[in-house]
Amino acid sequence: MSNNGSYTVGFSGQCVEIGYNSPEARSLAEFLFCDLLTESAHPPRARYDILVVGNPPQISLWQGNKKLYFGESKYKPAYMLINEVIYQCIVDYSKGHAVHAGALSSNDHGILVPGESGSGKSTFVAWLALKGLHYLSDELVFISENGDLQPFTRPISLKNPDRSLLSTLIDLNLEQDKLINEPQGIMIPHRLIQPDFQPGTPPLSLILFPHFQQGAEIEITPLSSARSCFQLMECHVNARNISGHGFNDLAEITRRTEAYQLIYGSFDGLFERLQPILSRLPH
Repeated sequence: MSNNGSYTVGFSGQCVEIGYNSPEARSLAEFLFCDLLTESAHPPRARYDILVVGNPPQISLWQGNKKLYFGESKYKPAYMLINEVIYQCIVDYSKGHAVHAGALSSNDHGILVPGESGSGKSTFVAWLALKGLHYLSDELVFISENGDLQPFTRPISLKNPDRSLLSTLIDLNLEQDKLINEPQGIMIPHRLIQPDFQPGTPPLSLILFPHFQQGAEIEITPLSSARSCFQLMECHVNARNISGHGFNDLAEITRRTEAYQLIYGSFDGLFERLQPILSRLPH
């Protein structure tokens, strides 16, 4: 197997090329993008290269002749590269709504989990996957013109996580060699939590807006379609590419989709409170 090569990574018709120079660099590319590999007929929008050299290994990340990172961390270049790929996929995309959100499915019906950074959506999505819902993404989702969810599937990424809360998701000591685990954050392959993972593009059926607040009691509040639309607009990342910033489209989506605001200080008792909502998803 050659140490040098590249992958084409695609998402919703857009693609970029990821080059590598060693088995370690190849492994990092696969870790990040194994669910997004494609043989797209479209030319790549950009090329990035992961280079690993030396002992101890030094990692560098390049876009053409521009060095984006150099050092010993895996987390920093991994996080940067994911954001670069997301940018290339959404910068001028106008055929659907890119939403900063996680996504899961239940009985082939999609659950959207929008939220800004720090809202706790990634941990919430991982926790729901442990409870039996099907993981799709914890970061970005396209809502297509016909209302289907098209997830950007990546490892679950937790910045500055609560380690005691994380222990409810995975045994970090047991799985150290399968994660990226550094002080800046942790990336967990979703198959460690859900080995039977299968990709999917389910129709949107439920929207949950989570917000973790230390010590807060559980509050689950139904949202009107107007309120849901406004909160969804706050997470809409390609609005400038769409006529009317996509407001009318999202208003129509939220008119036909149940939505709830969740506030919680721990997961204790939360799933039981969510069960009546989840049980209303079509079977």
